Amino acid sequence: MPSFQPRYITEQELAQFGLPDVDSQPNIMSFVDGASSLIDAYCGRTDGDGNGSLVYTTYSHRVLLPEGRNIFRCMFRPMAAPDVTVKQSLAASGQYYDTGFFPSTIYTKGLGLSPIIGASGRYAYSRRGSQQVYPDLNYGANVLQIASFFGGPPQFTPIDVSMIDFDPKTAECWVPAGLYLAQYTEVAITYNAGYDPRDMPKNIKHACAALIRNFMSKGGGTTGMKSFSVWRVQGEFTEDLIDATVARWLQPYTTVIAY
Repeated sequence: MPSFQPRYITEQELAQFGLPDVDSQPNIMSFVDGASSLIDAYCGRTDGDGNGSLVYTTYSHRVLLPEGRNIFRCMFRPMAAPDVTVKQSLAASGQYYDTGFFPSTIYTKGLGLSPIIGASGRYAYSRRGSQQVYPDLNYGANVLQIASFFGGPPQFTPIDVSMIDFDPKTAECWVPAGLYLAQYTEVAITYNAGYDPRDMPKNIKHACAALIRNFMSKGGGTTGMKSFSVWRVQGEFTEDLIDATVARWLQPYTTVIAY
């Protein structure tokens, strides 16, 4: 499918946020697209290939578990579980809604539909003085520990997603014990996160509207311009379209990614 273009304010919502309509400003929706893409980039939701958004998106990454812990936190929140019906509805709407995410299909007992699409884990070779057993058990050496001294590179083994506990707001996940009741060292997880594009948080919409006004007031989207002079009309632009007010609106949705 074509590259996803977020659009956090629809044409029908322009007047609601004090923006001109397409008749008075024919290129207004291009400003909406630019502001929406800038928000995704500022919030750390877009990778180098342009994938990712604050709306429903499927992410995959690896997480190293702390020694003796079987709890980790996914990179993006809130975790979401859009099902096949939601996927079909967004795809059929003809709007800028569908990022190409994979619908959630697995249920977790007591929690309903899981945002996790798939997961696998592997066991690293333990360091001297470390134990490789599940933290809730105090048994001695097991077959897995013995095999780790003579086996090849650690292999990923499937994890039963229906057994993974999760908190959608904090994106914290708890994984059960693996093979031979040993604790995983590294987990590869694929999950859905983001907001329903038909019901985005108001802060994001207000930030998008403010960015559009900044685009329009700064030479039709020109950035980095310190000053200009036309017929003795002078002005000076700030260095960034995202001013302090917009940054404050977006702060709850910003993710810092460290490599």
